[in-house]
Amino acid sequence: MCGIAGIISKNNTVSLKDTIYSMSQSIKHRGPDGEGFAFFSKINSTPVYSNETPPINKESRCFLFNPKISLQDLDANYDVAFAHRRLSIIDLSESGHQPMCDKQGDYWITFNGEVYNYIELREELKSKGHVFVTQTDTEVVLEAYKEWGFDCLQKFNGMFAFALLDKKNNQVFCARDRVGVKPFYYSNTESAFAFASEYKAFIKSKLVSFEINEVQQFDFLVNGNLENTEQSLFKGIYELKPSHYLVYNLSSHSFKITNYYHLPTNTLALKSESEIIAAIEEKLLNSINIRLRSDVEVGSCLSGGLDSSIIAGISKHLQSNKQMKLFTAVFPKESFDETNYAKQVSDYVGGNWKTVSPTADEFFRDIETLNYFQDLPVWSTSTYSQHRVMKLAAENDIKVVLDGQGADELFGGYPHHYIALWKENIGLGTFKQINESKKTVSSGFKLLAKTVLKDTFGLSVDYSKYFNSNKKKFGKSKNEIIAASLNQQLQNDYHGRLKSYLKCEDRCSMAFGIESRVPFSDDVELVNFIFSIEGKQKIKHGISKYLLREASKQYIPNSIYSRMDKIGFETPVQKWFMPHKNQILDLISSELHFLNKEYLTNNFNEVLKHRPNFVVRLYSLAIWKKVYSNM
Repeated sequence: MCGIAGIISKNNTVSLKDTIYSMSQSIKHRGPDGEGFAFFSKINSTPVYSNETPPINKESRCFLFNPKISLQDLDANYDVAFAHRRLSIIDLSESGHQPMCDKQGDYWITFNGEVYNYIELREELKSKGHVFVTQTDTEVVLEAYKEWGFDCLQKFNGMFAFALLDKKNNQVFCARDRVGVKPFYYSNTESAFAFASEYKAFIKSKLVSFEINEVQQFDFLVNGNLENTEQSLFKGIYELKPSHYLVYNLSSHSFKITNYYHLPTNTLALKSESEIIAAIEEKLLNSINIRLRSDVEVGSCLSGGLDSSIIAGISKHLQSNKQMKLFTAVFPKESFDETNYAKQVSDYVGGNWKTVSPTADEFFRDIETLNYFQDLPVWSTSTYSQHRVMKLAAENDIKVVLDGQGADELFGGYPHHYIALWKENIGLGTFKQINESKKTVSSGFKLLAKTVLKDTFGLSVDYSKYFNSNKKKFGKSKNEIIAASLNQQLQNDYHGRLKSYLKCEDRCSMAFGIESRVPFSDDVELVNFIFSIEGKQKIKHGISKYLLREASKQYIPNSIYSRMDKIGFETPVQKWFMPHKNQILDLISSELHFLNKEYLTNNFNEVLKHRPNFVVRLYSLAIWKKVYSNM
């Protein structure tokens, strides 16, 4: 798990050395254990060290057949530069230093992430004659590309974003994992093509001037959307979407983007429920087991909900002789507090349980820092809870955590998944299904009727009264129609809302130099299997995530197995924001000039009560703009 960056010069008008160093420094929090560079021309490949490259890393393989040059002393002309910030997780030795090359120096890579099945892939590649000199998954990726080309991506199980220079074919191969756990952004101007793990690398290096994409700005404010398209909130910076790879031709300075993965659409041949549950249990155990592979201690986030409890329970089963550190955000005396459930799980697995209780004062103290590390405004204060949990983990010397993101999108865990199921099975049995679901979804009949009306008439929320006259056209939200089948809705969510949650997960953890692993989200064998199961089997007898519960019930307390409510990361927004009303209004008035300030000021209490997340988005956007415009 690391940070990556790179530049391809088109006309020698960009200072590669200064720019790549600035990009690397801007993402140093992603890799506090070391810094490395490599510069390339048609003739030369030159690994370069900086004052943050540990001395022992200068003995790594890529320096053995190349001169040892410091960044300060580099003066030759080059066309391509790679940078890498290292967070040492697997093979902590100097062998893991990046950018890494193969033994001939024909292929170079800067890699971020984990390919969890690297041990199995290494053995397969050894049988084909490949020789390895490190214990890293990075070297496995290099050799896999040499063996299978672009199809190597079909072999990887995990999370990743990387750029690989293929000197033989004079191209750079960039790729991102299937669901988007690891980030990859790029810019393409007349002078250079550049890529990085975070937006701030482009802004702080002056490769791209800070300018807001207006369409994306209002899509965020009224719909809560971020990164829904290749375009971003930063004008001129683009996102390589999950399940895609990019090939840059160094001769023509052109590139092509290809989608390499699609979720299964065919359902399993008839299998008994018991067989399906047994198969899910096996795949869950394997997914978590290979994500426990690490040369440093692994902890876990624990909310007290079903998903994180399953991870804690199975982890204990797989490593019974270890006491895992567990981290929870608690909110005593709040209705959504899950302290009691989290404690039950911790006691059940014998965990070393740590808690943090974020406060309003801390939130307003840390909001600029939160937005800086998030790279984008946040749509909910729940991101702050996650931020504090990761800080707690770092304070307890943890560099790897497991987290439960993705289970809802696979197994059917949100209220709108019930609506998709009811729409799919509309008929005489719908009344029974809705009635069975009342423990989880209150007022199910009303909710379904409201949804049908919204879908039929395109009803939406109108925020235009809060905007000046010339921006009112952006004020009407989009009505996202719920799919007519559960599996289709799950697919939409897996390639939609889940990526937004994973983006927050990545930034919250990497802000503190922590690798966050998500066994439900990116295990290709588990994901493919679950999406080949009929939707009606995933929510059964009104019980959400029915198959997941049954497959894991032996690893968790019965109180968790039986939980029907869903909370997630929450914070008391109204209680936090009302005392800071004037501070919030002053900031958004000074930064967001498109607002109808008088109307918002006069109606602030009402807006905060009925549209609290809209106020959060306004405030966070203003903070984000202030932070990034001053870089």
